[in-house]
Amino acid sequence: MTGHPKPAPPPAAKPQVWFPDTSALITLAVHLPLHEVTVDALADKKRVLLVAVVAELEELTRLSQPLASWANTTLGQLGWLGDPVVLDSPSGTNLASEIQQDLAAGRTLRHDLEHWGESAIISLASRAIHLRPFMLSDDYDARIAAHARGVEAMSVHKLLHLLIVKGRITAPEAAAFSDALHDAGRSPDFTADELRSGRLKRVGEP
Repeated sequence: MTGHPKPAPPPAAKPQVWFPDTSALITLAVHLPLHEVTVDALADKKRVLLVAVVAELEELTRLSQPLASWANTTLGQLGWLGDPVVLDSPSGTNLASEIQQDLAAGRTLRHDLEHWGESAIISLASRAIHLRPFMLSDDYDARIAAHARGVEAMSVHKLLHLLIVKGRITAPEAAAFSDALHDAGRSPDFTADELRSGRLKRVGEP
């Protein structure tokens, strides 16, 4: 008598790899406690910093305040991401240039490297085969572009919501981070209840 064949084991989950983009790193630079919580939250994940992101940050230090100061602070906080990685050429850079133009949506770039960091991330991450890529981004259009190419993307606030769900931080702690970003003019303000529930409107999408 033969029994039913055993079901095949589920495929092993692909390890996550996180790509913080320029906008998210600027957000983290605004409030050191938020930066520290994020570093801790992603400490056990593979993280990738692209040279393109560093280049865009360096360009931002030459723009107006307070963005220039935040970019300068960010450049001093990149050690947790490891050595910057160069985007492959020409296939990677060609795709990144295409994405950069998509994000510009016909508008003139403020500088040659505007949108370049997130474009390079999407170019590289969308071609990952053995990893599950995530982009941490506070640019809504960049998150949309990432999702369209199979890259999961979330804002810093959405990450805070997930940390609340996992019990890593409390909702009042997350609200304090949100207040600091709002006071700096970096984001809308969200209550503890909104952060707990994930009802973050555009900031929580896609």
